[in-house]
Amino acid sequence: MKIINVTPGLIPIPPNGWGAVEKIIWEFHNNLLALGHDSQITYLDDVPFDADIVHIHVANLANTAHERGIPYFFTCHDHHAYLYGKDSYVYKENLQAMKGAIRSFVPAKYLVDYFEGIPEYFSHGVNTEYFYPPEERKQHKLLCVANNGYIHNQSDDRKGFGLAINAAKKLGLPITIAGPRNNQKYFDNNPVDYDRLTILYDLDEEQLRTLYRNHTVFLHPSELEAGHPNLTILEALSSGLPVVGTLEPTTTLGGMYITNRSVDEITSAIETVIERYTEYTTSARKQAQTLSWYNKTKEMITIYEHRKPKSMKEKLISHYSNTKKLSLKPRLNVNINSIDGMFVEILGSKPNKYKVSFNNKTTGKTEYTAEIGNNCWSKSAIKYYVDWDIIVEDLTTHDINHYTLDLTNKRVYIALDSRSLGDTLAWIPYAEEFRKKHNCTVICSTFWNKMFTDKYTNITFVEPGTTVHDIVAMYTIGLFYYENNDVDYFKNPRNPTSIPLQQIASDILGLDFKEIRPLLTSPEVKETDDKQVTIAIHSTTQAKYWNNPFGWQEVVNYIISKGYTVKLLSNEPDGYMGNNNPKGVIQHPAGSIESIMEEMKKSKVFIGLGSGLSWLSWALQVPTVLISGFSYKWAEMQDCIRIGAPQGKCEGCFNRRRLDAGDWNWCPDHKGTPRQFECSRAITSDVVIRELEKIL
Repeated sequence: MKIINVTPGLIPIPPNGWGAVEKIIWEFHNNLLALGHDSQITYLDDVPFDADIVHIHVANLANTAHERGIPYFFTCHDHHAYLYGKDSYVYKENLQAMKGAIRSFVPAKYLVDYFEGIPEYFSHGVNTEYFYPPEERKQHKLLCVANNGYIHNQSDDRKGFGLAINAAKKLGLPITIAGPRNNQKYFDNNPVDYDRLTILYDLDEEQLRTLYRNHTVFLHPSELEAGHPNLTILEALSSGLPVVGTLEPTTTLGGMYITNRSVDEITSAIETVIERYTEYTTSARKQAQTLSWYNKTKEMITIYEHRKPKSMKEKLISHYSNTKKLSLKPRLNVNINSIDGMFVEILGSKPNKYKVSFNNKTTGKTEYTAEIGNNCWSKSAIKYYVDWDIIVEDLTTHDINHYTLDLTNKRVYIALDSRSLGDTLAWIPYAEEFRKKHNCTVICSTFWNKMFTDKYTNITFVEPGTTVHDIVAMYTIGLFYYENNDVDYFKNPRNPTSIPLQQIASDILGLDFKEIRPLLTSPEVKETDDKQVTIAIHSTTQAKYWNNPFGWQEVVNYIISKGYTVKLLSNEPDGYMGNNNPKGVIQHPAGSIESIMEEMKKSKVFIGLGSGLSWLSWALQVPTVLISGFSYKWAEMQDCIRIGAPQGKCEGCFNRRRLDAGDWNWCPDHKGTPRQFECSRAITSDVVIRELEKIL
């Protein structure tokens, strides 16, 4: 049979790092070849018309195959479908893929009923020729191999590292934790003090095999898995390691002591395994041999032969034959994505040359051209969103083909490249606008995820630095410069300081600009305080301060004279960088951002600077007075009371020059002169009080 396994397309096969799905495809491929079948790993667009079997391992590709009329088998490997529940997009996408399949599989029994009884259980296998026991093991050493956390929280202990380490401590045994670099987020948030702990990152397959052979007991107290058993358990068993860990109740494994997620139970289980070590290690190897990839591949071939529709080849031939032909000449095999720049790869077995042109459909401008051959690629230096028309000209025949990147139902990663609260609040609405415009699945990373997860339910939030798989595009939002302070116009379509802060995001994402207030997960306030005003006087550089030495005190005196309490929300201590807190205020104790939001929502009005807390107040729809001279009046949100430098005074340096964050007294036009910070020194308390009179 000609059997096609469709690659997800982002990680090489075989994987050069962590990549479970890719490893599974690679093992099936090798064993299909060993069993005498014509096995190929291809992109979905390259599935040959005469394929007997098409097997897909990612839901979005399966659904695309169904739309194209390509019959397929489908295996679901995605634990997020269970994690996010049956109302989630990822569950519905996988269920749809199963319903459209000839036959579908899940590697865990609990998922059969979870997906309405549609799929059937088909366990993972293991390469028993590659993973095998050493001749002798001397000292007992514990081992965990796993990718910890969840996509929305990489520091979560999904794999039970903490349980395993505490069990090792109780027994006084050395323990090694190995996995991808993502695991560092867990250890950063959960520091461990145990001198017999070794942590390893990003091992290749050979290093991993050595690790299994150099340890004696494998620990896997996992909370959630898409496979029971998963790949690392099977690799451990094949290496002769007894396993102590969790497993779904209806599945049993020789060589594994099944326990609960309890340090005491895990400790007791390890002791039992060590006492009966020969029995457990022998059983482990036997179990692995039963579940070898060779045996699992033979089992899958039997399924293919039994359920292969007689008309599969005919259906494929009919589908391609009846497709409307735009040209009598064959279309090229081209792979495109927009991950950190538009990428174009031309695949083919015959030597040839092509001219690739990157045309901006909005401006009509050709941004870049390149001449490449088959199995070569070209990439645009532009990183922001462009509606591209990719033109590929065959330099032998002069045939021309056009390509565009359709994001519909595809996964797109949007990263907010700023730790600033204000930047994040300004930019997050445009991730949602992008999702709605392109009808795509957006994965977004911010440094303030918990503020948005309950409101932007159609966006999957991940921690910054997270590796996100199966994406076709990635865009990063920020202010980007070269070392010489010139704007990096490959990342920002225009000078980011010359436009409103929110427009930086809409520009990078190719959206029409309009001011949008972000949606926030904020605490409920049962009672507002009509006699409370909140203020924030501190910021990240002196240029942002209200540098009138009497301004804040005179405003606070006025507010108190009206019978109001004034709460200072800034965390900085009195006298911070020479800036004294006004007398008569109550400084809110340092705490969570939620406590700040609660005080804001209680208030009659918030008064702040061109900084994060003003953006937060505005987002919470609290009346906001924003005092700023270092920026122009159009730079921040417009739906507020904006008080800027008086006419004739220097202003807006932030929107004319790049801020030097290392110079606290940055004042690019007048530093060291009597006019230093005149933009905000010239703003009088009378101007602010006149606006407050309208509110108080």
